[in-house]
This record gives sequence, structure tokens and C-alpha cells, in this order.
Amino acid sequence: MKLAARYDFDWERIRDKDTYHIEYSITDICNRNCACCSHLAPLALKDNFVNEKEFEKVVRILHAAAPDTHTFWLTGGEPTLHPRFTSLLEITRNIFEDSYVGIYTNGTTLSKYASDERFWRFTFENGIVWAVTCYDRDREYFERMFGCRGCLNNLAVLHGGKRFFNLVNYSKDEPVTSEKYIRCGWERSKINVRGGRIYNCPSAEFAELFNAYFGWDLKLTDKDYITVDESLTREKIDAFRREVPFCGQCDLDRRYSRIIPNTPSKRRKSEWSCF
Repeated sequence: MKLAARYDFDWERIRDKDTYHIEYSITDICNRNCACCSHLAPLALKDNFVNEKEFEKVVRILHAAAPDTHTFWLTGGEPTLHPRFTSLLEITRNIFEDSYVGIYTNGTTLSKYASDERFWRFTFENGIVWAVTCYDRDREYFERMFGCRGCLNNLAVLHGGKRFFNLVNYSKDEPVTSEKYIRCGWERSKINVRGGRIYNCPSAEFAELFNAYFGWDLKLTDKDYITVDESLTREKIDAFRREVPFCGQCDLDRRYSRIIPNTPSKRRKSEWSCF
């Protein structure tokens, strides 16, 4: 799939319509240390790179259940730290032939591929979308890099990287209602995959990192995820996309009330919770 036009984040459809965006976390680690990271990467204690064989198995099951997925994203952590991330992209492209295939990145590792002809040919010929958050470089830097390789259509600048909403706010005894789930809106159109499970949002997906680092006891039950196995169907995915018990450990009112500048994490509990 060579991209005939530049990839566009259609936020209205992503948030409100019926399309699927799959985000597969292929590692927890990151080479940045951002305060309040919504994937809790500063708290990751091990790299946990996803195994290629397991990855391919999960991707095939996901395609069988949701072949009309709009975009299949690799994410993390920083997914380019996975030593085989291009192989994972290739696996995804071969299975999701009719979907966009992309990778989220902080952009810091891209410079080492600047003169790698094979890398850019792979990106171009497979229509790989690079969603870059411009933390340390401006938009023009990445546009020059991709443009001179004929890959400008493959670049989707996601964020300026200067400030963020504090999206993860662990709490206790919060409401668990369909109204809260609808109002949340953060990840409702995404299928978040990590460790062979589907989660409704990264707050639940990465809760074990919070527990392991701080010795905490956020409760994750078997109703807070679904396992990606041969029994997975679109109907199961659709039935799961609603409020779950873990919603009772999320303070939705705080989510958009705190805007966090791009500063290094001090790995304090308060960055991700009100405990």
C-alpha cells in the first residue's frame, strides 16, 4: 500500500464513529522520561519486548475478528526500541493488507535511519505511517527528513510535545456507569492490546506498572480485559466496549483539569494518582 495522500488523523471519526484503531504495545520501555506519561513508561522495570511468533498469532486473530480496522498502530513505550520493530510492521502489513499500518514514536531514534535506503524503501513501499510527537525537534525537521526520501505522505505529526493533559488519574470509589464511559471518550474507539489482552484504555492496560513500581494494589479483574484467542469475535469486542469495574479506579473529573508541561518524570505517585 503506497500512500497516495498524506495520512490524516480524522479525530472526529476516531472518537465518535464505528471504525477501529488497534494499538499494540510491543514494549513498555522508552528512551524518554516524561512526567505523567499516559502509558506509564517511566515506571517500566523491564523491556518485555513482544515475541514475533506470539505477535503474529495475535495479529491474525485480530484480523479475523476485525478485518475492516482503519489503522493498526505499534506503540509502547517507544516501539522503535524493539530490536525487531520493522519485522513486526512487516507482519502487520502482510496480514492487514487493506488497512493503514503505523507506528507511534517520539522521533528520537529516526536520525540513525536518515541514510538507510532500505528503511525508507520499506516505509514507502508498505505505506508505513509514522506518527511523530515532536519533543526535541520541530515539525519542519521531520518533514525534511521524510520529504527528501519521498515519504512525506507517510509522516503524521501527532503532537507538538510541549504540554499534555494528565490523562491517568488513579483513584478509589469512583462511579462505574455507562454515562461515565461515554463521557470519557479518550480511548473508546481504540482496541488497546498488550500481553495478549484487549483493554478499553491505557489506565487499565498499564496499571500493573503502577502496582509494581509503587507496591500498590490497583485491582484488575477478568472483566477489565478480554483475552485474544481463537474464540475472539467482533461481537465480543463490541460487547466489551463499555464501562468495566476498573472505571471505579479512575477520576475522570481530574483528567482534563491538569495540563502538564513536557518535563522529566520524578516517578512520584502523584503524577498518576490522587493517592
